[in-house]
Amino acid sequence: MTDSVVRPPAYELKSILGLDLPAHVLALIDDTWRPAWLISRLHHADGWMGLIQYTDADGCEQTCRVPTSRLGPMPVS
Repeated sequence: MTDSVVRPPAYELKSILGLDLPAHVLALIDDTWRPAWLISRLHHADGWMGLIQYTDADGCEQTCRVPTSRLGPMPVS
């Protein structure tokens, strides 16, 4: 199985900056793609970060910052 089959396409930075907030996204957390809400975008010296909320494996709601390279679009059903 190739990485392109497992990994959803990441957003391009332009797409992330254009999303209305909050936005429903996929976030790569602990090597697992999880549904998440993108709450805000933050610019740091190292680039853009997203502030997200997601539900962890234990069912607890978490809030954290992740690099925008770890965000992807939700699949369209």
